[in-house]
Amino acid sequence: MSLILLWFLSGLAQLPPDTEGREMTAELGAVPEMPVAIEDYILNAGDTILVLVRGRYSYSYPTQITPTGQLMIMLPSSRRMTTFGLTMGEVSIVNLEVVGYAPIVDLSVKCARETVAKAFEEFIRPVEIDFVLLGPRMCKINVLGEVQWPGSYMATPFLRVEDGIEQAGGIGPMGSITGIKLIRRSGDTLDVNLRAYREDGKLEANPTLNDGDIIYIPKMENFVLLKGAVFAKQSINAVQANLNSVMDTLPGQIDARHWLEFEPGERACDFLVKRADLLPQSDLGNCYIQRGKERVYFDMQTYLNSGQGNNPALKTGDIITVSWAERYVYVTGEVDEPGKVFYDENLTLNQYIGLRGGLQYTSDVRAIRVLYPDGRTRRAHPDIPLEPGATIFIPRKPLYPMSSWVSLAVNTLVLAGSILTFGD
Repeated sequence: MSLILLWFLSGLAQLPPDTEGREMTAELGAVPEMPVAIEDYILNAGDTILVLVRGRYSYSYPTQITPTGQLMIMLPSSRRMTTFGLTMGEVSIVNLEVVGYAPIVDLSVKCARETVAKAFEEFIRPVEIDFVLLGPRMCKINVLGEVQWPGSYMATPFLRVEDGIEQAGGIGPMGSITGIKLIRRSGDTLDVNLRAYREDGKLEANPTLNDGDIIYIPKMENFVLLKGAVFAKQSINAVQANLNSVMDTLPGQIDARHWLEFEPGERACDFLVKRADLLPQSDLGNCYIQRGKERVYFDMQTYLNSGQGNNPALKTGDIITVSWAERYVYVTGEVDEPGKVFYDENLTLNQYIGLRGGLQYTSDVRAIRVLYPDGRTRRAHPDIPLEPGATIFIPRKPLYPMSSWVSLAVNTLVLAGSILTFGD
């Protein structure tokens, strides 16, 4: 029996066997997010514990709950310790031997103490039993539904639903974060709303995992598409470092689109306040919802300033667009460097053109036109007023004036008539 003790003592210094793929391993003595409430901790196969025995004589021994869910009952022995038939002689350590087992699977530490104490009372009376958790077990969980990599993963009882989902690559773009189901091995089903955990900091909304748990992420039932000069808060960390460069980026170079879940009855302005980060280039007074062929406008700026204004209720499939606020005048056509110029109300038409390299020799100066964001088009002149989003278009001038083309056509007809008349 002493060999069994030596086997367990040597096993404590080893890590759990390596797992393949994306499975996570836990080291002996892994530190949880906060100290474990030992009274409520549920023991199961694989947990490594230190058993403290107090009675007529006191001692302790480390052991691991067997795969069958049993705890070894070990008592001091007067037998001399041997290893492969070789006597080790008199030693100062207590020689222990296994005298029985106590089933403690799926029991809290409080209940396990009573069960183990009854097993010890057959050998020691009176006796008190206590446990010290040395290392958590590894348990297998299943993550299914709208995640990147559905499958089975290894976890510890210290991990939570969010951790299990992260091992599976996170929730997919159409996965629900409010309708998650946590199915226990006992058949009990818990409704998990990770939004309450992420946004409100409610730790109880992110329960810990147990052996055999199934985490199921369904598709969103109520969802909208968010686009324009806005980012979803849940993905803003990915672009936080680039927000300064976003300030000077053309709207066409950013196409932020996010599928987001909303709560029944939630309204557009409230939704944007909770779920989105608006960019400095956003035109808050010109937001709208595209609902099929219908377009519903709302003024986000008025809502932020006074809490009033049109605040339409959301419907599944809505496309919420936060328009871009134009900050540039665009110069295109026959100029040396077509492109954008930061809007300045003091600049004239010729100055905007000059900032893009000036006119080319092929420019038709008399046909320059200005296109405004609202669709208006005007023939340009040096003092024409410009506004953000306007486009200055310089067309190419004809290779020859119209009179030259008319003269060429007449001469061609005369030549053709002469050939037909005198050709014979």
